[in-house]
Amino acid sequence: MIRLGKSLQPPRVELHLLQVGHCRHPEWVTIRGGRWRAIDFPALVALILHPSFGPILYDTGYADRFEAATEPFPERLYRWLTPVRLPAEERLASQLGRYGLRPEDVERVLISHLHADHVAGLRDLPRADFMALEADVASQLGGAGRSDWKSSLRALRQGVLPALLPPDFGSRLTLADGRPAVDLGPSWAPFERGYDLLGDRSLIGIPLPGHSPAQLGVLLRTQEDRRVLLAADACWSARAWREQRMPSSLARLIFDDWHAYRRTLGGLHQIAARQPDLAIVPSHCAETLAEFAERRGDGHA
Repeated sequence: MIRLGKSLQPPRVELHLLQVGHCRHPEWVTIRGGRWRAIDFPALVALILHPSFGPILYDTGYADRFEAATEPFPERLYRWLTPVRLPAEERLASQLGRYGLRPEDVERVLISHLHADHVAGLRDLPRADFMALEADVASQLGGAGRSDWKSSLRALRQGVLPALLPPDFGSRLTLADGRPAVDLGPSWAPFERGYDLLGDRSLIGIPLPGHSPAQLGVLLRTQEDRRVLLAADACWSARAWREQRMPSSLARLIFDDWHAYRRTLGGLHQIAARQPDLAIVPSHCAETLAEFAERRGDGHA
């Protein structure tokens, strides 16, 4: 097993955070003590520019086809509970265009988990291969292809809309669990093991279970020598991991394992205390998006 250390420095990457659509939801549902009014939750996508592997995406955010996928019932409940907006300037193609890229330039997508707000743009990336953790694929796509109400409700409860996935999704998928294992070391406890996603230790996949059965977080080092953990929905805001604030119990209905989520959230708090230089990036945190944009000093994240 590979050990995560500083003796051999992996390649650094260029990181940009993109907002690809956003939804509105009452804040109190996502964090205990939150406001009662609905607020915007951005759907963040990480654009990773690798010196050898080129442009890589971590998730894809929303896409126009989300509307069609949530037109029938019971899928329409998804749209009612979390109203989505996708202005033209927030579409994935527009966001990539800011960096001189087209959707067909992207050849790899790292999928944190299969919820609709993380995979709706996969069909817009015709040349991309996908990588995800086996437990998420097995659990969340176990009933894919069925059209009965029971299967539709089960998928909806898990936040999965199978219509969003490309028809050849399986043939383009590689399991992150099959990559070389990485011993994260004591500073990462309670997270013990990761995966060397590209074989050069530049992107380390770390399971962050609870919200979904496995959920793929990604650790990287930027060109500015900043270590970043892309944490997806292991928490919904920076305040949540800083203060260890769980969501409302109402959110428990859509979680795979509430107790595993609590352990993961506590783990994020612990590693942040041990590693104050580590930037933790939730996928729906406007505060984090603004902080990254300000740090870059160019109005972009």
